[in-house]
Amino acid sequence: MVVAALNYLAPMSVAPRTYTYDPPDGMARFNGRLEPHRMTIRDARPIRGGLALDAQGFVLADHASAVRDFWDEDELRAVHYAEAEHLVCGVTGARHALVFDHTLRRRAPGRPPLDGNGGSFAAVREPVGRVHADYTAISARDRLRLLLGAAEAAERMRCRFSIVGLWRPTNPQPLLDAPLAVCDARSVGANDMVANEVIYRDRRGETCIGLHNPEHRWFFFPAQCRDEVIVFKNFDSAAETQGTQGTQGTQGTQAIAGVVPHTAFDDPTAPADAPLRESIELRAFAFFDA
Repeated sequence: MVVAALNYLAPMSVAPRTYTYDPPDGMARFNGRLEPHRMTIRDARPIRGGLALDAQGFVLADHASAVRDFWDEDELRAVHYAEAEHLVCGVTGARHALVFDHTLRRRAPGRPPLDGNGGSFAAVREPVGRVHADYTAISARDRLRLLLGAAEAAERMRCRFSIVGLWRPTNPQPLLDAPLAVCDARSVGANDMVANEVIYRDRRGETCIGLHNPEHRWFFFPAQCRDEVIVFKNFDSAAETQGTQGTQGTQGTQAIAGVVPHTAFDDPTAPADAPLRESIELRAFAFFDA
């Protein structure tokens, strides 16, 4: 167990939005403000056997990849996408899975602070140091339509579908620098995640940014190795049918996990000379029979 600062969205009177490019008229790329909160982050390894994707919203899977070089784009798409789809089906019980994108990250020399201002859209893709989730109910469906077309997406959406993230370090040694923290979905309140409009040059999307809640229960897997994958929920249509996007159910019942906030963090127990974090995350649709 460690205590570390996690960056949450400060309350604001307007909707947050993020540009993926330098916006016009000198506007800020992100119109919100992040504030650090010291949170307890527990070691999930002792409870690994009791974790379930539909309960806590995350699990750790053993998975040795045949990929020799994760930074080789051709090899990654030819080998790892199929591996990951097989893994998703095995972990979720889905009938079919479809990996639709990936992001490689490498912490820059000098260890820039994990302040949440770099992330996916920096020139060097740094670890994302803010509490977030990758999709909302709106953007999950929009992404499915963009990927498959309106007709096939509508057919897929007749049954349960979800978006899961698959995160692994690619360092040859166990990871100590900037590990990934994941939040137990059951501790996330219905209003804890705020839609963040993401503005591309040719389209718009949505992610979520987390508001601070002292009840959040955070976990990580210390010294995670490249043959271990954190699989976690970003969206699940089954959670919507229970009237929640991911957490406590009504009248004392427990809902299916729908969203798992996550963030990189600086582990205060990590040695100062720990090798810089390198990692890959994939996102996949999981499609179910009903």
